[in-house]
Amino acid sequence: MGSKLTYILTAVLFMGSVAAWCQPNLPTTSQAIARVQEGDLTAAKDLILQASSDPSENADAYTWYVKGFIFKEIYKQIEKANPYSENREVAIEAIKKSMAMDAEKKYLDNNTKAIEFLATSYYNDAVRMSRSLNYENINEPERFYARYKETEALVHPGKNYAAGDVELYRNLARACHNIYGNDHDRNEVFFDRGMKYYEMALALRPDDYISNYNVASGFYNQGVRLIRKIDYDTEIFELILIQERCVALFKKSLPFMQKAHASDPKGKAALKGLVAIYKSLSDEEKAAEYQAELERLIKEGEIRE
Repeated sequence: MGSKLTYILTAVLFMGSVAAWCQPNLPTTSQAIARVQEGDLTAAKDLILQASSDPSENADAYTWYVKGFIFKEIYKQIEKANPYSENREVAIEAIKKSMAMDAEKKYLDNNTKAIEFLATSYYNDAVRMSRSLNYENINEPERFYARYKETEALVHPGKNYAAGDVELYRNLARACHNIYGNDHDRNEVFFDRGMKYYEMALALRPDDYISNYNVASGFYNQGVRLIRKIDYDTEIFELILIQERCVALFKKSLPFMQKAHASDPKGKAALKGLVAIYKSLSDEEKAAEYQAELERLIKEGEIRE
């Protein structure tokens, strides 16, 4: 009942917006509008395709505006926002044509709203895919996010997407590291890919606490995992190599944890991270320094979880 009501309201709003512009010289387009009013989007689609192929109607921005609306509603209502919808692409192309032909900007407001809706749908697809990342869709979030920016640029050229870029890269990095965590040996490629995404986030926002902290934790935890593999059967030469790799990983971890601490000096996680890293590097003096700072902040009630 709820979705049906939503559709009826959408159709009513649409009819209200087009009623003032209804043109008798566009008979097929007008028939398509009538089918929308009746709730028959399939028939409306067939009619608007005829209209947009008819030289007597396809030279009018209004025909392309109506086509964009109908295909947008097919994507939204019938396809239930299928991320691989071809109708969504048709809607965008139709609206682009309408905007290009609409010299008097009669339909600008409604075309802008439609483009914003369709652009946001790509953004939502990118977010959903980044949260359910797997071997099959590993490249899809970035592709859909790029389409989101490309589409929104039609109505908001020059918009700065740095904040959204950072959020996407962090989400993808976390997703990659979750996959890596399920099987460290089999999914090692996802560790490297996750680190690449964090590097992309840091290129845009060098002082980003989350990215710096997670990169530091990633390198540090890799070193810890290597240490845990050592047992009584580990040969001396292999042991030396493992120790060297661990030290290298702890050293790679350190500057990122330092940056995380610098961006949040009272943050508990980064302080504990620095204590752990310096202890692992056998720098007890530095470890004690940060341990003391941690305890002071806790005692004074200034620590931030």
